[in-house]
Parts: sequence; structure tokens; C-alpha cells
Amino acid sequence: MKRFGVKMYYFKMLLWISIAILLVVVLLSAVVGINTRKLLVKNEYVSNQKILYQVKYNMAFMDDAIASLCKSLYLNSDVDAVMYAKQEDMVDVANRLNKVTSSITSTNAYIHSLTIYNRHLNQTYNAGSPLFFEDQMIDALNRSEQLPPKMEPIFRDIRKLVNGESRPERVFSYFMYETSPEDLKPEGVIVINVRAEWLLDNIRQINMIDKRKGDTIFLLDQSGEYLAEGSGDNGIMQALKTDFVDYQADHPNGDPDGFFQSKHGGTEYLVTYSTIESAGMTLLKAQPVEEVYRSIASLRASLILITLLTLLLALVLSIVISRRIYRPLGNLVNAVKRDRLRGTGEDEAVDEISYLNAVYRQSMEELDLFYKEKHDNKDLMKHYWLRRLLDERLAISREELASLFKEMRISLSPAGTHAVCLLKIDNYKEFQQAFNARDKEMFRFAILNIASETVAQSFPNEGIDMKEDHVLLLVSVPDRDGAYAAELARLLAEAQDHFSRFFKVTFTASISGHTDEISGLHALYNQTLDLSMYRLHLGHGSLITHSRVRRNVENKKAGYPKELEEWFAETIKSGNVAGMKEVLANLFGEMETLNYHNALVSIIRLFDTAVEALDEASISPAPSLQIASFGRHVMEKETMAEIHRILQGGLLDSINKETAENTDTLNDFVVDAVTEYIHNHYRDLSLSLPSIAAMMKISSRTLSRIYKQATNLSIADMINDVRLSRAAELLLQEDLSVNEVVQRVGLTNETYFFSLFKKKYKVTPKEYALQRNLNKIN
Repeated sequence: MKRFGVKMYYFKMLLWISIAILLVVVLLSAVVGINTRKLLVKNEYVSNQKILYQVKYNMAFMDDAIASLCKSLYLNSDVDAVMYAKQEDMVDVANRLNKVTSSITSTNAYIHSLTIYNRHLNQTYNAGSPLFFEDQMIDALNRSEQLPPKMEPIFRDIRKLVNGESRPERVFSYFMYETSPEDLKPEGVIVINVRAEWLLDNIRQINMIDKRKGDTIFLLDQSGEYLAEGSGDNGIMQALKTDFVDYQADHPNGDPDGFFQSKHGGTEYLVTYSTIESAGMTLLKAQPVEEVYRSIASLRASLILITLLTLLLALVLSIVISRRIYRPLGNLVNAVKRDRLRGTGEDEAVDEISYLNAVYRQSMEELDLFYKEKHDNKDLMKHYWLRRLLDERLAISREELASLFKEMRISLSPAGTHAVCLLKIDNYKEFQQAFNARDKEMFRFAILNIASETVAQSFPNEGIDMKEDHVLLLVSVPDRDGAYAAELARLLAEAQDHFSRFFKVTFTASISGHTDEISGLHALYNQTLDLSMYRLHLGHGSLITHSRVRRNVENKKAGYPKELEEWFAETIKSGNVAGMKEVLANLFGEMETLNYHNALVSIIRLFDTAVEALDEASISPAPSLQIASFGRHVMEKETMAEIHRILQGGLLDSINKETAENTDTLNDFVVDAVTEYIHNHYRDLSLSLPSIAAMMKISSRTLSRIYKQATNLSIADMINDVRLSRAAELLLQEDLSVNEVVQRVGLTNETYFFSLFKKKYKVTPKEYALQRNLNKIN
């Protein structure tokens, strides 16, 4: 890659500062423009509402005036005489109606007509209108159970007759009547009809105010129909009505007053509406949006000019700021280039920062390597001297020892009292087969780390990896009377619990006595080795101290009683399985009280007795009891419980003649043979349960049951586990691609391998190799 140019980072800095200022200015201008539009719309809405409120006020004034008039006429003596007359006198009615009509029309020009209904005569009288008409609502009073509301405007068409032709006559009608509890029908009704033109003329006069701007006011009745034609453009009127209905449907809980935008014929309109609740009508005011936003045009030009001037100023300001910021960086780059030899990473640099990063990375790698070598050497020397402390030939004064401990950062006290703890991995044979060398080293490190940190809560200590199957803790204890042993045992039990839960592996801990001299550590180490042998008696995951096995160590008995041995032989010869199990349990109970060496000899003697009894009974011993497999299947076992299980299982197999089909006892010989075969032939693509069963002359079903009972794993799972362990080892030890690793471990499907690997190790093969390499570096 081409090396970075002169002041490349300076130009980047200048560019980014300019872009940042540009974005801020553009964003602010956009915010100002948007807020201005919103403010103009809001102000226009407020102005429109004032106009609509004026119309609403006129209607409210009319409503109050007519309501008062209704009350006055209802109490008028002339109206009362007409409304409740028992006999009809047309001359008297005409005089009285003319008198009433002249009094109200002279002062109220908007009164259209007056209707009086007399129920006694079932007669309707009309006055004020130039022609008589039939009032259908009055006629329906006797036929309907629902009466019209009192003194509320009802918009209706009374259909007047002109030259024999019926024409629409729109009025607002106010009804006034009274009813009694006994009779819900009114005795008389007075109706005042108000000219609709009076209100429509009021609206037309308001429309003329902004007619040149295209503003128009419309009035919708209770059924949503127009009361005035407004601009006369029926297309706009229908579009506004449709949009208003849709807006109400979308906002069912909206306010009675508000605004929205509508579009018709390519023109957008700002529609302001106001509901006249008392009359059930709605006022609509429509105006072109472009008229509302006309004042924004000049503002937009001003904003553009301000933005351009700001950008020019920003460019100048960016140059000044960039130079000041870049100056120290430029001086640093020049100083580094002068004082440092050219490295390999410099060819990858594209600017000053990447160049400094490459130089820094190279320097840190060199520094890390230096510290790592120093740390490794120190750890190596520390481990060397800890191992030397166990050497009985080590002769060194306390002063030299104190200086050595300080230099090597050993936390033990040179003049204190010390004890040794031996931590031994359980089931070591299976442990060796299941894990590669790196994993085994990791497990030993984990045991040391967990145990050391746990014990450090009360006692300073140092750990030593003795390789093989155990590790050591050298512990500084506070006293010489052995009182520390209980606390130390508690802490080690806590470490055992943590380790087994996280790693699914157990270890047995042995705690020595104490010594006042560093030279006595060698003897304590040998003591813990002897104590660890008693895992045979106490089992896996046990805590072994001298006090716990004292009775075994001091037991002088050479073996179990002779009579038990004879009883055991007789039960074998007679085929008494229940008796054989009982006496065998008694024999192992006796051996658990012996010291380690006598117990081991007694186990061998017991196996010889069992084989001799089988021979005398002419019974062929099971494979696990044969001399050739005795060392592999018996002497390698770490606890008496395991040996008891093998001996009892072998005897049951021998006596019942059903080694695989009719017993739940594990066949260790078959299990070990299968495991060994898998470890030797995992590269074979055809390796499977059927192929192994055919090789061993055993049915697949029987072999699968035996192996599953012994290991809690199917043979297929064991094959995959061995292949994955070997694949993990190859990923770390050799520079191979994933596809090459897949082929080397006997798999053909790379996707299947990825799935198995991630399921076991929780990471992909590449991530596994990367993590382990990083851990190795750290």
C-alpha cells in the first residue's frame, strides 16, 4: 500500500470540521424553516378561528334573541287566544295574527314566519309569510310520540308554493309548547321560523373580506349538507366535505374546533372548522396553502444567503482551527520519523495517525516480548527453586533463603512452619485418554490456581506443578500444634467443590504434618505421597490426613480372616449368588481397615481365591478375572469400590454364563478394547458402531448397551469426542486449514464438524485457535 502523503491527516481534519459545521448550519436552517411553517399555520389557524367565532357569535345572538321571543310570544294574550280557542273565529284570528306579526317583523327582520297550532281545533295558523303552507312537523305532532326540542334551532325546508309550484324555503324553526304529566301531547304549539338567508348573507359578507386570496367560508347543516354555495365551485365543496368526513372518522375524539389540510385540483388548502353545537352545524373556512406560505419565500431566500455566508466563514475558521490542532501532531510525526528506523508497519500507513499507530504497535510488541521473556524467566526460576525446596540435599542458610524468596517473589516465610498439600487428579487413566497435553496442563494449572487462591484466604502458599497426575501446595501455617489442619481441610474441600462444578473433574487432597525447617519439606512430600495411596480406601474426591488414616496405618493385621475366604470360595462353587455378594461385601469391609500395602496384597489374594474356586467348579472365568487382563482391569483402578464392582461383576458373569445380554454389570474388558480401538482408528471414515461390533464379533445392540452403561456415552459420541479433541489439538499445534483438520480426523462434512465443535467448545474452530493462542501469549 502506498505510504501516506504530506499532511494527509491535516486535510482529513479540515474536511471533517467543514462537513461538521455544514451539517450544523443546514440542520439549523431546516429547523428554522420547519418551525416557521408550523408557526405560520398555527397563526393562520388562530386568525381563521376568530372569523369563525364571529359567525358563531352572530348565530348565538340570534339563538338567544329567538329563544326570548319564543317565551314572550308564548305568554302573549293574542297568541294565547288563538292557540287555546275552543271555537274558530277567522276574523278574530286574522286580527290577532296581524297584530302579533306586525310587532315582531318590524323589529326582527330575520323572522320569516310564525306558526300557531291549536290542538282543540286541530288547526294550524301561519302568519308572516307571503303564502300559506302546510307544516309537516306540526301535522306529525299527534302521530309521533317524540316531540321536537324546545327553543332549539331546527334547520328545515318548509317547501313554499309559488304559482302552484313547490319551491325550497329553508328556515331555522324554534318550537315552544308545554305538556302535562297526564297528557304528553301539547295543547298548543308556537313555531318561529327564522330566515336562513340572514345567516348566509352574514357568511357571504365575511367571504368578501379575503375573496381575492381565495378564502371561502361554508356552512354544513346537521346532515352534513351545504347551506350556501360559497365559491360556487362544487368540485372543491365536495372534496372539502369528503376530506372533512374522513378527518372526523380518523379523529373520533377530536376537538369541535381544529384544522387539517386538503388537496383538490393540484392545490392544497388549509381547512379550519368550528362546530356550532347548539345548532348541530359546522363552519368550514378553506384557503390555499400557498397563500399561507407566501411570506416564507422571502425568509427562505434569507436563510439560503445566511447559510452560504456561514459556510464561507466556516471554511476559513476550519483552516485556522485545523492548523492549530495539527501543529503538535505534525511535530510529533516529524520527530518520530527522524528518530526511528523505518519499520515494516510503515508501508501500511495511509496517514499520520496510522503511521503513529503502526510505530506504537511495533514498539509495544517489542516491549511485550521483552517483559514476557523477563516474566517467563522469572516464573521459570521461581518454579525451579520451589522444586529445589523439596530436595533433601538443599543446604542454604535462612538469610540466603530470605533473599531468594524476596527475589523470586515467593510468599512463604523462610523462618515459619510449613505443610505440604498434594492434589491428585482422580480417574487419571480416563483423564489421559480424554485430553491432549495442552488440556492436561490447563487442568493442572486450574487446580493449582483455584486451590492456591482458596487456601490463600487463611494461609500464604505457593503451588508447584509436578506434572504427571498431581500438583503440590507449599503452605505456611501459623502454629505447630496441628490446629491449622481443620481450617486447611475446609478450604481444600471448598476448592474441590469449585473445581468439580466448573471442570467436571475431581481431585483427591492429602494434607501432611508440619515442619519448622525448609529441609523438612522433602520428608513431608514423601508423607503426602504415602497418604495419597489411601485414596484406595476413602475414594475419589476425598480429603486425606494422617489422623483420618491412622487406624489403617497402625493396623498390624496382614489380611482378612481365613474363614471368610473359605466361605467365599464355597459360595462360588455352589453358585450361591446372594451368599457370594454378602461374603464379598464383608471381605472388602475387612480390607478397608488394613494399611495400604496389606490391602493391596489382600486384593490380589482375593482374586486368586475367586479364580481357583471357579476352576474347581469347572466354571470358565470372565475376561475381567483372567490373569492376562488382571493388571489392566484391576490394579489400575484407584478405589476399592471400583475393584469390588469388577470382581463381583466378573463372578456374576462367570456364574450366570450371560456376560453381555442378561446382566447390568459393566464389561470393562470390552469397554477398554472399544475405547482403545477408537483412539487408534479415529481417522477411519467408516469407523462406527456397526463396524466396531463386526470386528469384535458382538451384536451392535449388545455392544452399545455395554459401552453406554460403563461410560454414560454412546459409541458415536465417543468417536466424535475423540475426533474433536484431536481436531482441537491440530488447530493449536499445526498450521492447517479447517478443511485439512476435518479430513485428518476422519470427517467428510465440514458443516457437521463446525456444529459438533461449537457444541463442545462453545466457539468456532477458528475462534478456539485464536483464543488459545492469545491465552498462550498472555
